[in-house]
Amino acid sequence: MIGAIATTVLVLLTGLAVAAFTVSSLGVAKVNVAGKSVNIVVDNRSVTVYELGGESLKHLQCVTRTCFNVWPPVTVSSAGSRVRKASGVPGTVSIFRRVRGGFYQVMLDRHPLYYYSGDNGKKDSARGDGITSFGGRWHVVKAVSQR
Repeated sequence: MIGAIATTVLVLLTGLAVAAFTVSSLGVAKVNVAGKSVNIVVDNRSVTVYELGGESLKHLQCVTRTCFNVWPPVTVSSAGSRVRKASGVPGTVSIFRRVRGGFYQVMLDRHPLYYYSGDNGKKDSARGDGITSFGGRWHVVKAVSQR
């Protein structure tokens, strides 16, 4: 009984943590990534977003609470939410509903987007680039060059 209650509380807290990171737009910022100044995709707070290499809508790899705690999904409040995309953000923005957790996650070209907990929600931080975990290598989403 106590184990079931603890599990329920953990699930609820995880849901709250995921819901705390909602986005309304994706933009571009110049950020220091591995010692180089790079134009990357950021959210409306200028916080870096990441993709997991090899992950797609058809092959989800970040599916556990443990993964979501380290790599919080970029979310919106509902399936009808609109996410604006600035010039330079590559691909098509879409939203899908995660069955586990029941939240709505933002994607670029059918690749789910995440934050890195080690960035602490700070703009101009991209410390998650190149980390290998949860079945793949995490990387910043590079912006397309503007002409």
